[in-house]
Amino acid sequence: MISSLIGSALTAPITVNIALVSLILYGIRTIYRCAFSPLDNIPGPPNKSWITGNLTQYFDPDGWQWHKDLKEKYGQVVKVHGWFGDRQLYIFDAMALNTMLVKDPHIFNETPKLIGLNYLIFGKGIFASTDDAHRKYRKIMLPAFSTASLRGMVPLFYEVAERVRDGLIFPSVRDGPQRLDFNSILSRASLELIGRTGIGYSFDPLIAGQEPTDRFAQALQEIIPTSFEFSLLHPLLPAILKYTSPAVQRFLIKIMPSPTLHRLRDLIDFKDAAARQLVRDREASIRSGDHKDDARDILSILMKGNLSGEEGRALTEEELVAATGTIILAATDTTSSSMNKMFHLMSENPEMQEKLREEILAAPEHLDLAELEALPYLDSFVRETLRLFPGVNPGVFRQTTQDTVLALSEPLIGVDGTPTKEISIPKGTSVYVGIAAANHNPRIWGPDVLEFTPERWTGGKAANVTTKLCGIYGNTMTFLGGERSCIGVKFSQIEMKVITAVLLRSFKFSSPDPRVKWRMTGIIPSPNIDNKPNLPILVERLKL
Repeated sequence: MISSLIGSALTAPITVNIALVSLILYGIRTIYRCAFSPLDNIPGPPNKSWITGNLTQYFDPDGWQWHKDLKEKYGQVVKVHGWFGDRQLYIFDAMALNTMLVKDPHIFNETPKLIGLNYLIFGKGIFASTDDAHRKYRKIMLPAFSTASLRGMVPLFYEVAERVRDGLIFPSVRDGPQRLDFNSILSRASLELIGRTGIGYSFDPLIAGQEPTDRFAQALQEIIPTSFEFSLLHPLLPAILKYTSPAVQRFLIKIMPSPTLHRLRDLIDFKDAAARQLVRDREASIRSGDHKDDARDILSILMKGNLSGEEGRALTEEELVAATGTIILAATDTTSSSMNKMFHLMSENPEMQEKLREEILAAPEHLDLAELEALPYLDSFVRETLRLFPGVNPGVFRQTTQDTVLALSEPLIGVDGTPTKEISIPKGTSVYVGIAAANHNPRIWGPDVLEFTPERWTGGKAANVTTKLCGIYGNTMTFLGGERSCIGVKFSQIEMKVITAVLLRSFKFSSPDPRVKWRMTGIIPSPNIDNKPNLPILVERLKL
């Protein structure tokens, strides 16, 4: 990266100097913190590499055991090493999480790198903003995810789920049981669901043997893995791009000798063009009166608020384009990952599957939101799936904006053997919020914490849990907590419940392929065979 920038210095000296100065300052800060760090008394795994630290272990797609050791060997605050030995923290202490996410989120903010990457992918919107700007976007978008709004979307959920049943599954098992790739089925279902309910757009005909040809859908599905690859190859560039003008961004991207970055640029350009046209068409339809007044998709709700003239609810076209991509990209992979795990678990546990089916068959075929939420075992099954197997694993990232002292719920035993109930954290420290670690903490959940036990839940609460986590869902950290918690928490639950309710009425699931291996692709777990996404499950049509 440095050599390519220097090579372009004669044609773009100002741009290159900005990049080089940023790189030099980052290097100086890193070297200083390698030599002098107040975090050295915090226990953690040994530094694997002077260059990459523990990052290759943290992001290892098969690094489940390393993460398990991280949670079990070192306490609830762990020191890990980043680039060139930079000290970082991995935290799942309940009191510390509350401080980081609820009490002082301005101190434990999104990292500049992540904000820059989100800005590059999504544009000017909720993911690429912090502090007051983030609160503004959240305030505008929350009504679209309210219980009242979601209640009106439930028929759309059923419509898509029944298309999955009739178009993707039934034709394949009409003449007898067949092994079907549920990763493909549920990924397509999730994208179509968020397309219809999120932006009022159909991505996929949901017909067996006919892969979706929608270019918008294909671009969306490629953006996240491409952006993750780009962020690993160019760890500093996203933060630099965030603080440059669009013209400078374009120039930097053009001169970078990176096929991955150029591919990402082309995908984002196509995504933005398609989203912009969708926004303009929708606005014209609403203004002309051709759009359905009862349209319940999230984009329509946002745009009606935009045109209402109500103070504080307006989004610019650029922000609406960003919101369109955000709605799709944020909701697809994480929820389909959780649904993959749920059907994998059902196929491995026939007694649990039958208990779910009995509850579903005893209820009406089409349920409203209140009736759907009143199915106790289905609710418990979803909650336990999301606790034990969160759609984002192992966690998310923050960075301290100032020197701070973080209080802990129980003493940390330092490397020197000294206990302490608070730690001093320097400004600029990268901090990992341990979502899975908090969900798997035996101090909170008991000795059976790693067992899949839906029965631990009653009325939305887990039995014998006394420690309060700051998460917004069932005392778990799956959807985070505080002002950056996931606004689609209820949406995700509805999707999982409707898909399950529709498919369990018609099919039996069993005998998952024993070769299936779950991997952390990026930070989203996915089922794989020979390192390719695949979840073969034997599906049999029920004769009810």
